[in-house]
Amino acid sequence: MSIVTHGAGALRECPQCGLLCRLPPRYPGLVADCPRCGEVLWRMRRSRRTFPLACALAALLFYLFALVAPFLEIRAYGRFALANLSTGPAQFMAQGFGLAGALVFIVTLVAPALKLSLLTITLGGLRILPPNLLKLLFRIYHVLAPWAMIDVYLLGFLVAYTRLTAYATVHLDTALYALVGCMLCMAAADGSTDIEQVWRTLDERAGAPTTGTDGRLQGCPECGYLNCVPHNHGPDEAHCQRCGATLHIRKPNSYSRAWAYLLAALAMYLPANMYPFMVITSLAHSTSFTIIGGIIELFQAGLWPLALLVFFASITIPLLKILLLGYMLITAQFGSTMHLHFRSEAYRFIDFIGRWSMIDVFMVSILIALMRFGEFASVHAAQGAVCFGAVVVLTIFAVEAFDPRLMWDAEHAIYE
Repeated sequence: MSIVTHGAGALRECPQCGLLCRLPPRYPGLVADCPRCGEVLWRMRRSRRTFPLACALAALLFYLFALVAPFLEIRAYGRFALANLSTGPAQFMAQGFGLAGALVFIVTLVAPALKLSLLTITLGGLRILPPNLLKLLFRIYHVLAPWAMIDVYLLGFLVAYTRLTAYATVHLDTALYALVGCMLCMAAADGSTDIEQVWRTLDERAGAPTTGTDGRLQGCPECGYLNCVPHNHGPDEAHCQRCGATLHIRKPNSYSRAWAYLLAALAMYLPANMYPFMVITSLAHSTSFTIIGGIIELFQAGLWPLALLVFFASITIPLLKILLLGYMLITAQFGSTMHLHFRSEAYRFIDFIGRWSMIDVFMVSILIALMRFGEFASVHAAQGAVCFGAVVVLTIFAVEAFDPRLMWDAEHAIYE
């Protein structure tokens, strides 16, 4: 059930189309969404604070155990190899692909640990710790959350596992099960945390934000609070009264930044698919694999569900993101009002789906961490993996740089 304009409540600027909406009073289980574009403004969770706190704490404990425990063990040609979560990034760097190693290190080790720590501290200290400190931590949590990719990493492991079993005997170790537990608990914590209610609880402790009554209304992109900015403040001079984030009428240089990231991603997309992304050596015979070649191999092995998953994640999704975002940029710059609802839905889709393209990068990370038996059996990363990682990151940056409210500004101009 969705409630959008009924009942008393705070005003909220829709981050997707810019419409001012009145949020209803909190009623667990209801959803407040924008009546114009359908963006969810407040999902009112049924769970109390204790449940997401318990889930976040459990996920953090699972994750800390996964960091120190062995992840996978393999035996091949009378030899033995053991890897943990840090082995893959270390091998990327050892093979001369420092940026790829840093990327995997950040999204599998740094971001999940920080995300879970910040959520645990915020929920656990909601009634105890200084509210202004918790507001800062919760704001950082909001930025870090999409970069914690444990769920995507486990899908990458699934693809790597099918390749490993063709060359070696694989033993699943305790860190893998801990990561699965971490993923489930993290998903439960994310799904049960009422973000708006956390902000309101912090407001109650810190005192309601004080804003004037004469000025322009600007929503905060970090916490959603609707600020009344005095007219004598420039477009980039105001700060959110709730969380302190800098307020912009629209994201600064949105078109130019989005185009720059998008064109750079497009330039990387072709070499990512043309160059090999890994080289597998078996009994002194080396074979290079491109993304397409790896998908064909999965099909030939009868693993067509996994092949389809990799095809959509590695080929379809990056290309679809580039095409859809390019379409949105062009139509917004030309002031088109056609298919605004479709374009908003498309923006939400590519914003959500982009991180899942990291599957192949994680697969290579796991393979190079384990297959280290010299000429008997080994895997080395290649240029394609680095180019593909760049495509994923650049498209995420491009989507983040684009302000979807620019698409709806054309509709406003018609009625002015």
